[in-house]
Amino acid sequence: MKLLLPLLALLVFACQELPKEYQGEEGKKRLERYKNQVLEGVVLIDKKLKDKLPKDQYFLIIAVKNLKEPMPIAVLRVKNPEFPYRFRITGKNKIRPDRFIEGDLILSARVSKKPVAEAQKGDLVGSATAKAGERDIKIVIDSEVP
Repeated sequence: MKLLLPLLALLVFACQELPKEYQGEEGKKRLERYKNQVLEGVVLIDKKLKDKLPKDQYFLIIAVKNLKEPMPIAVLRVKNPEFPYRFRITGKNKIRPDRFIEGDLILSARVSKKPVAEAQKGDLVGSATAKAGERDIKIVIDSEVP
C-alpha cells in the first residue's frame, strides 16, 4: 500500500499534457534548449605536468563560456580530484539561471591551490572547445600560469 500511492501519483502527473509554452514548434525549441544543458567529458593532466600537481589540498575548476561573453555560464569546482577526472556539467552548475549552456562553447580547466575565480601563479591550465549537449569532451591541462 505504501508503494501504491506514490506510484498512482506518478502515473497521474506523467500522463498530463505539456504546458502550453512547451507545445508547438516554439515549445519544441524551448524544450530542446533545456535538453542540451549538459556537458560531459574527461580532464587529463599532460605527463610533463604530473609532478607539478599540488601535494596537499587543491581544486579543479572547470568554467564554461560562450564565444560572445567573457563571464562563465557555468562553473564546476572539485576538491582533490583524481586524474583522469570524469566530469558532468548541467544546468545545476550555471551561475545565473537566465543564461543557457548552448551553441559553441569554450571549457577551461584549472588546477589551483585556492578555489578562486582568477588564475594564480603556478596554476595548471588547459582548455577545449565543445558544443552544448556534447558528451565526449577531452580537456588536457598542458600549461602552467607564469
